[in-house]
Amino acid sequence: METFLIIAVITIVLFLFMRGLFSFKNATQLTLRPFNEWIVLAKGGSKKEREVMSHTILLETGSLLERANIISQSEFKKIFSGSRIYASDVIILTLITTHIQDRFSDSSEFPLNESHQVRIYFYNCFSRLYFEGFYSEGNLYKGKNALMAMARYATDKEQQPWD
Repeated sequence: METFLIIAVITIVLFLFMRGLFSFKNATQLTLRPFNEWIVLAKGGSKKEREVMSHTILLETGSLLERANIISQSEFKKIFSGSRIYASDVIILTLITTHIQDRFSDSSEFPLNESHQVRIYFYNCFSRLYFEGFYSEGNLYKGKNALMAMARYATDKEQQPWD
């Protein structure tokens, strides 16, 4: 009886681990899709799926920002990897902020083209925020401070719906 119980527990743990691993791999593959396709999939997913997809985008974006010598991936992770921050909320806030910037600026070094891969799209969004700034609480933050201000704004909030 004990042997059966041990085998059942090990099987359940392996199942949950493999399920989590496959959902992460799927989210990584989704970063290769065009932004306009990814956003439709994200909106149609569950809160957990959106969170995994958003977290994966933040990891991929951090890697691209590091390759461009903008900010190291470890610094980028530290900014947005708090237990009190939902990755999906950071993604929504990034989209809202960069689209507002689009309306008020004529040009940018970092164009937002919805047919680009989603990771390139968010690389451009975060680069824009880094160099052009993030406005919060009456202040304009630039560089790493802009990303930190975004993280503070998203901290301790209820997870937002994507409707």
